[in-house]
Amino acid sequence: MRLFEQGEIIDRREALENIGWPAGWRRLTLGFMADRDVLDVIEREIADEVRIRFPGDAVQRVRLLQHGDHPMIEPGDLWVRLLLAGDPADHERILRAFQDAHEQAIEPFVGFLRETLAEIRIVEFMCGEEPIGREGHGPRFSRVVSTRLADVAEWEQGATTPVVAELGPAGLDTLDTLIRAGFAATRPQAIRWAVDRIRDRPAYQRLLDLQRETAALKDEF
Repeated sequence: MRLFEQGEIIDRREALENIGWPAGWRRLTLGFMADRDVLDVIEREIADEVRIRFPGDAVQRVRLLQHGDHPMIEPGDLWVRLLLAGDPADHERILRAFQDAHEQAIEPFVGFLRETLAEIRIVEFMCGEEPIGREGHGPRFSRVVSTRLADVAEWEQGATTPVVAELGPAGLDTLDTLIRAGFAATRPQAIRWAVDRIRDRPAYQRLLDLQRETAALKDEF
């Protein structure tokens, strides 16, 4: 894992243990998958920043999540989760009170994350502790931190149309395997890769022929 400072390559693990996000540091990029020890160092630094930007005891805990911690997190992506203090049963009031009290600090914090680490996609604020896993969502609100450059390029070129697909664990694991193998950079790209492979198969061409033949028969009636 490497980090650049003024053109010099510095060991990331050693560097992160000694930084406090000084202004002179360039934006970090961890790469495809990060070592948990490195993420723990970054998590502590983000927690220190949270204490500065959101003083008091409103934020109970800060988590830096990666692929495998939640089914919606894709390989190579990171999410920041702020756990707010209070009874989850009273989540609506707690979340609303936090937004009202810290409205001016939330967007600058999102900007800080955006400039700190390229892989951070989402920051979410939620009430109460939630087990880290595939069990779904609890009460929360979130902000988008960054978008993948590959996705932005495709959207700007009008090359893609958003499609909503609900997949179970097996489907997600299939897409993530294609990403880890280098066939795609994101889950949407992995789906397109699989669709392209189907389209290239002779059986698919036969389906197209049958469809045309069926349409021609209908026209004869």
